[in-house]
Amino acid sequence: MAARRATTALALAFFVFTPTSASADSAALQELLEDVLHFIPESAANSAELPRRNPPQRQSKIDHVVVLYMENHAADNFFGCMDLPGFDGIRGHRIPADPADPSKGFINITCGAAPYVCTQGPGYATFNGKFAKDGNPHKYPYSQQSDGYSAWWGAAENGTAVTMFAPEQVPVKAAIAQNFGVFNKLFTAVPSASSPNHLFTQSATSCGMTSNVLWKQCGGNGTYFPQPTIYDSLRLHNVSFSFFMNSTCGLDGKPCHGEDPHDPDAGSAISTPDVAMIGVARHKDRFMSQEIFYQQAANGTLPALSWVLPPIQACDHPCHDIAKGERLLKDVYEAVRAGPGWNRTLLFVAYDDAGGYYDHVVPPSEGVPADNSSCVIPGSHPDCGPEFDFRRLGLRTTAMLISPWVAKGAVYQEPKRGPTNTSQFELTSVPATIKNLFNLSFFLTQRDAWAGSFDELLLEVPRSDTPLHLPDAPLPASPWTPPPPRVPADTATVVTPQHCSSWHGQAEAQCRGLTHANLKQQRNIRLLADMLDIPVPDVSKMDYFAANAWLRSRWRLWMKGSSTSVPQDVEIV
Repeated sequence: MAARRATTALALAFFVFTPTSASADSAALQELLEDVLHFIPESAANSAELPRRNPPQRQSKIDHVVVLYMENHAADNFFGCMDLPGFDGIRGHRIPADPADPSKGFINITCGAAPYVCTQGPGYATFNGKFAKDGNPHKYPYSQQSDGYSAWWGAAENGTAVTMFAPEQVPVKAAIAQNFGVFNKLFTAVPSASSPNHLFTQSATSCGMTSNVLWKQCGGNGTYFPQPTIYDSLRLHNVSFSFFMNSTCGLDGKPCHGEDPHDPDAGSAISTPDVAMIGVARHKDRFMSQEIFYQQAANGTLPALSWVLPPIQACDHPCHDIAKGERLLKDVYEAVRAGPGWNRTLLFVAYDDAGGYYDHVVPPSEGVPADNSSCVIPGSHPDCGPEFDFRRLGLRTTAMLISPWVAKGAVYQEPKRGPTNTSQFELTSVPATIKNLFNLSFFLTQRDAWAGSFDELLLEVPRSDTPLHLPDAPLPASPWTPPPPRVPADTATVVTPQHCSSWHGQAEAQCRGLTHANLKQQRNIRLLADMLDIPVPDVSKMDYFAANAWLRSRWRLWMKGSSTSVPQDVEIV
């Protein structure tokens, strides 16, 4: 602890504030630095090159990293039927109908008939789907994993989980696979749901969380998950970043809108950054509308890191319209491709988890380090999710790497350059890659220090044959306007895109209709109420629209509140 305090004091000595900086601004930066040095491994803190006035020296290929962070699709679901050379696909694959009784035959995995808008969330178990019923999925050494056990865990309970897209159904993704790189082996950081993987992708830890819950359910004593994020590291190194949101306004003084560009209050759902982490919430001066993303892409002024949140209706989460996700991917690609910064841009498209969709590849479980972050609260926290030691990875997830520095038609396997002989590409490769590309001083945890980094995949010279345009996306099932009109309770089963969960068992995996606030809305309502220190409303009495209206109004209230961020006028010397 004494060494840590000495390191902190030394680090603070490198920060000098301009005469115009208020003392409160200086305190905000000091608090950020204290937070980061408290959580990162002490060996990293003691050996770090500490921040200076100018951004650190870095590689000469990439100035702009764009991350489009989509929702809930295993790799087989989109790429398994494309017959890509080097991709371990699903065509012709089958699994035992009953792993304990071979006489019951096999279940065939289907190619080419996946619905763009599902009517039931997929139900394949992402945590224990490759284990026997009496297996040990919780602590190393784990019991044997096998794809042959998959039928026990929902791989065949409904057609959604095992029905894969044909390439002609997803022409935008197919064109990217032909022209750029896709990952045969990129795994989720946690064999679980969205929230823990969101945290790992941005902070290299989930603080022990294995389900979609909040910090207080994991033993925390405050509103926010407290660990530092890759954004904190970027800010301390004077490297630029922004969060780009389709459906909420930023503090940039520019017009922004909801999902209906003509009426921001017409029922539009909000898609916010992961403000459950203080390492995101403290940077709300970097929250921008997606309009600003397209403007900056067009004039070549994107920051070093652009984190693009998809609009909810186009996030590809079950059961939203996959055709709209195709269109979003085309728009983001063509925006960066047409801009003057294209030759120095790396676009990574990632899906946060397998989402209840079946993937046949058994994920790695040897040599995977736990993050060992000090934000993990000792003891049992049942509401935090299943007990787990974080020493194995989750199912393969859909991932694409797009850049003139990426080989045409590449299919990526395991890392070739480590950093260890067991390293894998996984979602924690995102902060690892950003750290390496921009020469930041330290990794966040032991996990991103281990994960494979995408910089090893870049060519020596950029290509000149990348397409200006991708194919047209399929036509959407409903217009790009506000969600459907309010429907009476007796017609709640009308098929319409909505956020369907696979997490709380088969009974709740089905879409409940617009007469209920969905699970994500309920969690965000609890979070925003805590952020604003106001009572939590009775969500059981809210439908989808009432929940959205509550979230929109309270989000705007929080955004207008006093900033928790480090000010822009701090000068680092």
